[in-house]
Amino acid sequence: MVKWISMATLIMTISYAGASPAQHSHSELGGLAAKALEDRARAKGLKGVQVEVFPLDVRVSLPRCGEPVSVLSDPNQPALGRVTVGLRCQYPKPWKIYLRGRVTSSVSVPVLKHPMNRSDLINDDDVTVTNIQIDSDLRGVIIERSQLIGKVATRNLIAGEPMRLRDLKAPKLISRGQSVNIVSKAGGLTVTMKGKALGNARAGDRLWVQNQSSNKRVEGKVTPDGEVLIR
Repeated sequence: MVKWISMATLIMTISYAGASPAQHSHSELGGLAAKALEDRARAKGLKGVQVEVFPLDVRVSLPRCGEPVSVLSDPNQPALGRVTVGLRCQYPKPWKIYLRGRVTSSVSVPVLKHPMNRSDLINDDDVTVTNIQIDSDLRGVIIERSQLIGKVATRNLIAGEPMRLRDLKAPKLISRGQSVNIVSKAGGLTVTMKGKALGNARAGDRLWVQNQSSNKRVEGKVTPDGEVLIR
């Protein structure tokens, strides 16, 4: 559904009631701009698009175009938030004008059902999915439920609000002094040894461990299973 400020129609009724039909209707130009902004957003794969076009100054007077008004293409314009769109006429009297607007989109994101404190572990029962209207890109925002489950809050979190990657961290898998499996893979051969963790680590961290048989220290990457993989 496209939404744009209806005040433009009211202004036109008051200010252009006696205007010459040779002048282009502001409300018509607003409708063209709204359609162009909606198409731009949908071309980016956005859904539930809502468009608000701000009315032109009532003093703006444009000769009626003798051909369909064209939309100016601007690949650098964002699809969401405060945007502009250019319209142009080339016949019989060339003119070009830019209209301003605001575009939002509906997106489904996982949120918490209830507040959670810093260091709390997030389980599947703590999470639900809701629709929100956004006016900027979702860079850094968590959009997949799986990105939340099993993570630890890095700060106190509010229920029902989108979360960002910085709000969560992986839980600690290995503690200093803990016995771990050291897995070595080379040339198609896999060897597993017992070792002792020389620090704390989460999945994906690099960790130094001590081989309990040779007392040699090696560094590896912690797997989601809590093993230390060296290559």
